[in-house]
Amino acid sequence: MRVIPVSRSKQWFAWFAASWLVTTLLLWLVRFTVLGQSWTGVHAFRFCLIALVVSAVAALSGWLGARWLALSIQAGNLIGLLCMALVVSRDRTGWEDLASLLVYMELLALGLAVGLLLELLGFIMTKTGHKRP
Repeated sequence: MRVIPVSRSKQWFAWFAASWLVTTLLLWLVRFTVLGQSWTGVHAFRFCLIALVVSAVAALSGWLGARWLALSIQAGNLIGLLCMALVVSRDRTGWEDLASLLVYMELLALGLAVGLLLELLGFIMTKTGHKRP
């Protein structure tokens, strides 16, 4: 995992900023462009806060040394955003915005769960004497 910064590295701040910006822009893109909703500052701010929390949790976990957790949260985030855009683009019945947000949150939670499982497996392997990947 040479691409991912080491723990306690200042590169995690750059990862945080980039993740926050990309997630915010993609959430806005889906809501205001794909869905065709009118721009509202309240909704834009709320999506910005969602992106802030997701990015902060991923960057903080990576900064603390849980690099697999940070990677899987980011993967769940990106996959969730892609699925959110795909769910929105089909069959417009009026529930797309809610359904797509639910899909995004579920995939984000799945990324978190997979990351926790990977970190737990790495911890168990370390305690039993195996080399951690």
